[in-house]
Amino acid sequence: MSIFTFFKASPSIPLKNYTEKMFKSTRMKSFWAFSFAYAIYYVCRLSFNVAKPVLVNNNVLTATELGVIGSAVFITYAVGKFVNSAVADHSNIVRFLSVGLFFSALCNFAMGMNTSAIVLTIIWGFNGWVQSMGVGPCVVALSRWYRDEERGSYYGFWSVAHNVGEAITFVVTAAVITAFGWRAGFGFAGVMGLLGVLIALMFMKDSPASCGFKPIINVNTNKEELDNKEVLKHQWAVIKNPAIWILAVASCCMYIARYGVNSWGVFFLENGKGYSTLEAASIISINSIVGILGTIVSVVIR
Repeated sequence: MSIFTFFKASPSIPLKNYTEKMFKSTRMKSFWAFSFAYAIYYVCRLSFNVAKPVLVNNNVLTATELGVIGSAVFITYAVGKFVNSAVADHSNIVRFLSVGLFFSALCNFAMGMNTSAIVLTIIWGFNGWVQSMGVGPCVVALSRWYRDEERGSYYGFWSVAHNVGEAITFVVTAAVITAFGWRAGFGFAGVMGLLGVLIALMFMKDSPASCGFKPIINVNTNKEELDNKEVLKHQWAVIKNPAIWILAVASCCMYIARYGVNSWGVFFLENGKGYSTLEAASIISINSIVGILGTIVSVVIR
């Protein structure tokens, strides 16, 4: 089996006799599965941020080396997100998401077994690439399972997942590091990653048609399914849309502030203000917890 065959979208199966309740039950299980998996993606992405102060205090890495390693994940994540999100439109999203999270979990295990700055940079850079395999499948899942008029609300609820993942990292991972050391912190993230893979494989579904349900009709094209050429046409139209680039720049500016806090907040509070790792991480977690409430409010007022 080639890699292209492995990631190919699941074929449609003959329609089965089903009720609306059966469809909604399957859809909701899938929604919670990919939302949980995406939350765990963040646990596997932010573990390094919580471990930073301990790595410096134990003379494992310097602050400069922390910056280089942290930059590696963002560079590969940015490029990978552009590429892999486009690929996800044509893929079996269950396998695509699961493979990315599986390798991200392995990266966390590997981080806990190494102290070389060069090796850690390579590992964390690769983690950035496989991390980019998470968001695309989730957005595609929303498109495949929800109609236009309901997709925005469910997108908002799904967006809570990254806040949950951040909160888990800044509270639970920090507690593990405080109790058992920085290596255990990466190990915890790796175990959570494998749990996320298991949940996704068990409950997430590729599309309604692959489960014997009638596909969701695309309002703009009045078609139930688009072939690859039509998908590419729509993708190119998105890239050429100036409004998308304006939103991209705005999002970039927002992420500078957000990841400035996420990446260096714990380090600053511990080394600059004298807080413990758990105290510093708990303070930063407030941002994520309040973000959950803000996201839910945005869904209500949209």
